[in-house]
Amino acid sequence: MESPLNIGDLTTNSISNRLHDTHIRTSSISSVSSAVYAGQKFIQLALTLQHNGKPDDTIIILRRVQDSFVNITQLLAILQKLNHFTSDQITKFLNNEVITNIEYHGNSQYLDFSKHNNHALRGLWIPYDKAVSLALRFDVYEFTKKLFLVDVHEFDELPKQTKRFYSADDDEDGENVDASLMGSPTKKQKLAVKEDSTVKTTNKKINRSLVDKFVSSNSNYPFTLPTITNNDSNVQIANELKSKLGEVFKLDSEEENNVGFVELKTIFQPILDKYSSTSITDIPLDQNGQTALHFAASLASSNLISSFIELGLNSPIRGNIRGESPLISAIQVTNSMEKGNFSELLTNWLFPNLELFDNKKWSFLHHLAFQSQKKFDSSKFYLIKIIEYIITKDKLFHELISNIINTQDQENGDTCLHLAVESESSWFIKIFLELGADITIANKRGIKPSDLDIVKHAAEDQEETNDHIFELIQTSVEFLNKRLQINGNISDLEEPNVITSTVAAPATSKDTADSNSSSKIFQSIQQLLTNTNVEYDSILSSKKQQIKSLNDALHNTTIVTANNRFLTKKVVEKLVQLDNLKLKMANINDRLSLIKSEGSSVVEEGDEDDHKQFDADEPFIIRPIYDRLIKKESVEDLKSNEELLSSLQPVPILKARIKAYKHINAKLESDLKELMDYSELAAKFKKVVSICTGVDINEVDELLDGLLEAVEGQQ
Repeated sequence: MESPLNIGDLTTNSISNRLHDTHIRTSSISSVSSAVYAGQKFIQLALTLQHNGKPDDTIIILRRVQDSFVNITQLLAILQKLNHFTSDQITKFLNNEVITNIEYHGNSQYLDFSKHNNHALRGLWIPYDKAVSLALRFDVYEFTKKLFLVDVHEFDELPKQTKRFYSADDDEDGENVDASLMGSPTKKQKLAVKEDSTVKTTNKKINRSLVDKFVSSNSNYPFTLPTITNNDSNVQIANELKSKLGEVFKLDSEEENNVGFVELKTIFQPILDKYSSTSITDIPLDQNGQTALHFAASLASSNLISSFIELGLNSPIRGNIRGESPLISAIQVTNSMEKGNFSELLTNWLFPNLELFDNKKWSFLHHLAFQSQKKFDSSKFYLIKIIEYIITKDKLFHELISNIINTQDQENGDTCLHLAVESESSWFIKIFLELGADITIANKRGIKPSDLDIVKHAAEDQEETNDHIFELIQTSVEFLNKRLQINGNISDLEEPNVITSTVAAPATSKDTADSNSSSKIFQSIQQLLTNTNVEYDSILSSKKQQIKSLNDALHNTTIVTANNRFLTKKVVEKLVQLDNLKLKMANINDRLSLIKSEGSSVVEEGDEDDHKQFDADEPFIIRPIYDRLIKKESVEDLKSNEELLSSLQPVPILKARIKAYKHINAKLESDLKELMDYSELAAKFKKVVSICTGVDINEVDELLDGLLEAVEGQQ
């Protein structure tokens, strides 16, 4: 099933194509001023676009003075004003590239103020350098460069905003300081996560418990459940389901994923009342054995997936006629990538399929490697998101690098590495090697990955490792191996129990009258045992909670370590480039020094017989002539001085010295001119900075202060 055209495509290539040559006819008027919102200082860019000769409303983009974080939601609103993307598309893009991007976790976190009380601050805030990168990527840097080129230390010197774009809830005097804007980015991010978690926790627990119930009943593990064979009864049910599902899919498309569970339950209630739950679950809807959940996963409809599972219409581990799970249906198209909800689908409903194989014994790695040649961008996106999820699940990650990565299919004996080689995808080859793919495994044709040059080159190629995911995998594998070394195995963590205190029922008057001393003792013992059991459960639950907290802290440490290593790697690369430039400068200086101290013994051709040895480095001065010349006196009478003439070297040598001195003098004057003019050296440094940042070389001087501040802020 191909991606519907009305969903849109937010891949990098399509964005570049759609933005190419689109801003040429768009002029803009922008101004930078200082502003104060919620007691915090901001640099404010007021941008007015004039698209097709018509001025648009002014767009306000804020950059915080405290840490140079930029409101990227406000910045990308330019694309919405130019009618390139809708607000919903931009939100989905940011969800893919920022919110669910593990590279933004750790020291360089994003700040989600989308529901902030202060309207001026609402949006997603990211670090300065990443904001510059996105502005260049979306071709809006020219519109916003004033915001990036201004120095935050010049806040007090900037003109104050003359127009109050936000007046209802801001605070010029800083008396009502918003607590969510104070402190480190880490604390602020945790606060935002805590606020959102209260809303989403309940649904996630319900979804996971339902999914776990289906998973525990998989009698076909490690394969998906086989498709249900159609019979006369199934055909009748399938026809009724198709009728309802056609209505549901159409309604879901029209209302843009706003169809709720209650509405869906009302639609399917007649079928649920008419048939038993076992007779309608996972009924195939076409000749390929596709269930409703397969279609919902292809369409990336999170509300349909959750509703189908909760209504009992589908199991998340049921395969089609080829044994392909709903997860495979999702990753074979680009819908969930474009909608920005793949991480949600995987985390809540499709995660059990990561351990399951289809009928050919293909894992999700086989499928992604196989389609990487034709759908590289989406395959790469899905694999990164899946790996980011798996590394937080120790047992699943251990299973991946121990077994799944080297699983051979039943038909050809190919591992996922074999398929990546056939697709000629060096990126996938490198990823699989990092995950522990065995290059010595031969398929049924006797082919080993180690025999192929593309595998050898991928193992040695360092350019492919510039992606952040490589550092994440290496760090996670290192941490996992250390835990295995200490504990010996990886087991699932038990969830803390909910402790409820047991209170004995009060005795009635009749019980009191009939009671005797023995029954009182028995009741006391029983109450003691009950209290002891409750206390034991409470202690056990507390320990489980501590272990869970420590495990979460370990995962966070893994991510932070990977991010720090990635940043360190980038800094080291820049330092190496700087050292190379310094070495070149040192070589130039050494050459200049050598030229200054070097003499030349150029002798005219045919005069070798008259040549006499002399020290070329010794300053050659004819003192009587030199003394008169510096005094600007005449030397004509010295031409007939026999004593002076006899002390001179032969004529060819004197001519050679004169020629050498002229040559050296000209060279020194040229080198001096270059040293006095630093334009060539400065141009080289500017070119390096321009290549590294993507900023036009003419803007490098103004950008240096902001880059230096961003680097210092991350240390």
